[in-house]
Order: sequence, then structure tokens, then C-alpha cells
Amino acid sequence: MSEETCVRHEWLRGISNDIQMAFGVPAGDAEVVSNCLVEANLMGLDTHGVIRLKLYMERIPAGGNNPTPDLRLIEDHPSTALLDADRALGPVGAQKGMDLAIEKASKTGIGLVLVRNGNHYGPAGYYARMAVPHDMIGVSMCNVLASMPPTGGAEGRVGNNPYAVAVGAGEEFPVVVDGATSKSSWGKVLLCAQTGRPLPEDCYLDSDGNMTLDPQAVMDGGCLLPFAGHKGYGIASAIALLTGMLAGAAVDHDVPHPYKFLDKSGDNSFLMAAVRVAQFTDVDAFKKRMDEWIRMIRDTRKAPGVDRIWLPGEKEFVEREKRLAQGIPLNENMIEELRSLAKEAGVSFDMEGA
Repeated sequence: MSEETCVRHEWLRGISNDIQMAFGVPAGDAEVVSNCLVEANLMGLDTHGVIRLKLYMERIPAGGNNPTPDLRLIEDHPSTALLDADRALGPVGAQKGMDLAIEKASKTGIGLVLVRNGNHYGPAGYYARMAVPHDMIGVSMCNVLASMPPTGGAEGRVGNNPYAVAVGAGEEFPVVVDGATSKSSWGKVLLCAQTGRPLPEDCYLDSDGNMTLDPQAVMDGGCLLPFAGHKGYGIASAIALLTGMLAGAAVDHDVPHPYKFLDKSGDNSFLMAAVRVAQFTDVDAFKKRMDEWIRMIRDTRKAPGVDRIWLPGEKEFVEREKRLAQGIPLNENMIEELRSLAKEAGVSFDMEGA
């Protein structure tokens, strides 16, 4: 087990920005990526935080990630659009897609944008939450490489495709349903490999189709298992069809492995949607009812041994407040990875005041 050091989120954003700009990413795009990754760390989603920065940077000189993309609208209609991300860093293409969905929803009530030719985009909930300050409901989905077997299979055919829905409230935190369609994530594999911890039980198969707790066995041709058995497999399939298939782009089985093919576009497709609440009901009344609903759920009679009922996404908001005050914990391997990246990029890595 490695030791942990807490760092300020401002410092982590700064070093992330500096590293990216040294790799040729414009300052504005570097901030987009850093905001996404560091926000994941702040919310306790360390599997999708700065642990991904090394891969993002390795893919730039190899050609898989384009630091200066030409994002182009292929289709543009009042409520919908199709955007080609030109191999942009995932958060750059994804944020552009959600910004455009919000813009369209502000005019027509609903905005739905598909983004193709993208790369790993981080946590889906980050983009869904973007709609909430605009009094909109946000939806985000993405297809990824085939890493889960269909029910009864022993090899990957569909991705553990993530999805998120964010619904704002009044005084309470937004309700954010955010997750992949697997029991556990690729990020957990990376984090366990980095920290020396075993994988959670009953979540992964090795290349022979046997259950494994070994991160390396998964990386050497193993699979992730879908949540809820055939239901998770079905939802993952639906997301594949709503993203890659509908965008006329790669479907999961054709998405290249981002760690094995650094020179190829991730070929991920994103669905970004925003729904204006006022299109259907009074916003203030909606927020009041959301608060009441949240409190009703929280006040559910508890089962034995349960201290608190949590709403979807609530733990992450509570963790964010804690980490804003106390700092973001980074294990020593993560710090050394950042130090090595900074050295390669030729930028200062000064932890004084971190």
C-alpha cells in the first residue's frame, strides 16, 4: 500500500495545465481537460481523475490524441447536431458537445448532440451536471471499447458504456445518476494496479473466462462483468446503438484499445442532451418538489446497521466539500507519475505549497 499526500486542487490544476501546454495543448483546452480530471478527484472519483493524464499525454506524440483539433459540425439542426471532434482530447470534444446541446435547448427546449471521433472523456456525470445551472436536465452517454461479454460469453463484445443523468433541485444537491454499465470500472483496474490492491470480487474475468482479483490478468485479455447480469448487458448495448451506431461511427467492437493503440483515435462517440425544465413545468415549483422528493427518500426507514440513506451522487458532493477544505489525496505512485510527466514535458514540479 502506498502513502498518500493531500494537495490543493489549484496546484493540481496548475501542474496539469503546465504539462498539457508543454505537449502542445492550447491553454484554453488544457483548462477544459484539467477541470474535468481534477473535478473527478475532488468528488472522490480518483479512477477518472489525473490518473488518466499520463495516457492522454502519451497519445499526443503517438497521434491518437490531437492537441489542436478542428472540431466540425457535420449536421446542424435547431434541436440536434453531429460534431466531429477530430481526435480531440476527450473532455474538449465532450464539453463542446454539451455546450452546444445547452445552447440548442435554450432556444427549442431540447438539445441533443452526438460527438464522434472523440477520445476518453472522463466521468459522464461531469457533462450531465453542466446543464443543471441552466435549469435543465443533463444527459451524457459514451461508447467505449468492447470489454464486457454478452450474457453467457467469455470475451468482450460490448463496452462498459457509461451514462449519467443530472437533475437539479432547490436547496439540496442535484441528483446525479452516474456510472458505467459494468460492476466495476477500467479505472479501478488501473488504480488497483498502481496501489497494489486486489480488485473487488465478482467483477472481472481473466482471459479464460474465470473470476479474477488480479488487475494484470484483466489487462492481459480479461473482461469486465456487466451490472445486473443480462440487464446491464442490454443497457450497454442500447448506449452503443445511441452513440456510435447513430453517429455513423465505430461501435464498441471496432473501438481500438486506447492503451495498446496510442496512434489511433479512440473512436469514442458521445451523446449529450439538455432538457429545459420550463418547457414542461414551472421551474421554481419543480425545484421545490425535487427538494421534497430528496428529503422523502433520505427519510426512508433504515434497514438494520444503516446509518444514512444517500441520494444518487450525494456522496460525491459531500466528498467534494471535504476535499476542497482538506486537499485531494494522491498516492505516492500518482505523485511520481506526475513528477515524471513534468520532467518529460520540461516543466517545474514544485510541491512547495501544494
